[in-house]
Amino acid sequence: MGVASTWGFTVVGVDALPVHIEAHARNGLPGVTIVGLPGAAVREARERIRSAAASSGLPLPTRRITVNLSPGDIPKEGPGFDLPVALATLAACDHLSPAGARAVAAVGELSLEGNLRPARGAVSVAEAAGRLGLSLLIVPVEDLAAVSQVADLPVVGVRTLGEAVLVLKERTARERLQIRGKRWLRVRPKSAEGDTTPVEDMAQVYGRHQAKRALEIVAAGGHHLLMIGAPGVGKTMLARRLLGILPPLDRTEAVEVTRIWSATGLRDVHAGLATARPFRSPHHTASRAALVGGGVNLRPGEMSLAHRGVLFMDELPEFARDALEALRQPLEEGRMVISRRAGTSVFPAEFTLVGAMNPCPCGYLGHPHKECSCPAAAVHRYRTRVSGPLLDRIDALVEIPPLSVAELEAAEPGEASAAIAKRVATARAFADERKARRTRWGRGGIEEENGLNGPATRLLRKALAGHHLGGRGYVRVVRLARTVADLEESFQVQEEHLSEALALRLDQRRVGMR
Repeated sequence: MGVASTWGFTVVGVDALPVHIEAHARNGLPGVTIVGLPGAAVREARERIRSAAASSGLPLPTRRITVNLSPGDIPKEGPGFDLPVALATLAACDHLSPAGARAVAAVGELSLEGNLRPARGAVSVAEAAGRLGLSLLIVPVEDLAAVSQVADLPVVGVRTLGEAVLVLKERTARERLQIRGKRWLRVRPKSAEGDTTPVEDMAQVYGRHQAKRALEIVAAGGHHLLMIGAPGVGKTMLARRLLGILPPLDRTEAVEVTRIWSATGLRDVHAGLATARPFRSPHHTASRAALVGGGVNLRPGEMSLAHRGVLFMDELPEFARDALEALRQPLEEGRMVISRRAGTSVFPAEFTLVGAMNPCPCGYLGHPHKECSCPAAAVHRYRTRVSGPLLDRIDALVEIPPLSVAELEAAEPGEASAAIAKRVATARAFADERKARRTRWGRGGIEEENGLNGPATRLLRKALAGHHLGGRGYVRVVRLARTVADLEESFQVQEEHLSEALALRLDQRRVGMR
């Protein structure tokens, strides 16, 4: 008996940090001690490991066992340390060869019977293990479908502690389990938690041509949108249909989404990589921490869970002011930097924001048939809950009027989402081609870079002279116009493209939002 080691990982935010696990068995008062800033779940691992080892026919000897988690200045959290700590301990107790466990990483929670359960962050663990240059990663078989698609090292999925020991003892067992793992990948995947939002069709929306046009532009260019209208005019209905016109995830995006959902422990990784863009719709009572992320263990929030998808914030002014202001950084940079005493984490947060609000607290200001009961001061307070700097980061605003019964009956079914999605995909492909040509030609100012022609430039100068646009608004309206031109596959931004972008942008002044 002596010293043995293996590798585990602690998940901080969406990243997995490597932890070198050393176990030492010696004569002394029997017991297991874990040192190196273990959290409560890690300290409790000693009892789970002892019972799991006994149930697997690998009882721990009556020796003094010390387990060290290095580096010692990083907190270690979660039950995912059960399996690597168990393997290091069994190697130190001569149930395994210490040399066989030294270059192996593992993750998983143990039951008292020795069965292995999935632990959060398996996808991040696989990426980090590949960077360490280890020889093998052992994971619960439930995690194998997703992990094997991102790992740069051999991965084996096991169901019990006994199988994990067998993998390290016998190469033939490892190969046998790897074959089983490949068969597992051919099983039809179940629905993942991140993919359960039904994709609804735009054809079900009657009328609302202006709003649907705005959604198409938003989808083509990855812009942010605010919809204003009375209760029941269809703001939520339209927002939910945005998913149906967005292009499917590519592999890189699917890995990013799966990584975030795996790190939070919300995703069912039986399904492998994510197949659908996430749609998150937090309630307006959600706190700043729930939106941004953080907490003791630096978990991702709603903004990160919406990464590469849609963050829909209904009743936008009802959110807490600090929660709304926290949107500023991700809207500009596509990420959140969270600093806490436990450390600093960078959370991906590249989402499409769709906000919805009423024109006043009662919701009926300007309604053709219902009278508004709000005093002017109440309307002003309600609108100023969404600050000017936040509004300045929202590219487009559209007002949705109520439809009368006659208008609803006269309206024809809308265009199918598939047809709109095809135009969006074509526009994005055209934008990629245009950017490639621009790279070959070199870059100029933002107007030259985006291809504004003479009339469009003069119209933009007029808008700037009228103080309708600030510096950020100037950049965003040019990019919005560029997206409109991409939808028409035009290398130049024409005057009509800029006019449409200005109409979406300057609506904020018309409805009194600034």
